[in-house]
Amino acid sequence: MAGGAPFASDSTTPVDLTGWTADQQAQMGLSCGGVRATLTTPLATCAPGQLSATQVVIPKPGAENDDKNPPRVQARNTFDMGVGWDNVFHRDRYKTNLSFTVVNLTNTVALYNFLSTFSGTHFVAPRTYAAQVTLNF
Repeated sequence: MAGGAPFASDSTTPVDLTGWTADQQAQMGLSCGGVRATLTTPLATCAPGQLSATQVVIPKPGAENDDKNPPRVQARNTFDMGVGWDNVFHRDRYKTNLSFTVVNLTNTVALYNFLSTFSGTHFVAPRTYAAQVTLNF
């Protein structure tokens, strides 16, 4: 992870978490032994076996490998739905179409980019509704 904190090479050496800001720790849902990092109380160190995060996958102590087992954004699934009706008024010359779309129907909270060098950190958008009327002539 770009700009990330170092990971433990063994299961006994505490992990130094000061490489991440309080904001970054809160965004990734970082916690140590059930104590979650917040903007006002970031974590400084943690025993490797107690370190966890809700939005990123942190490899086990000694298992990190930048090629085969890197720290990465947590896998997630989102569900989008759309319905539409073409040529509502059944006209030949002027056609009216209606559509309605819901993006992230289940309102999943997830990261899709964390500490990217060029674009920063991005979250999946919350549930969004869109309606569209199209006139074709």
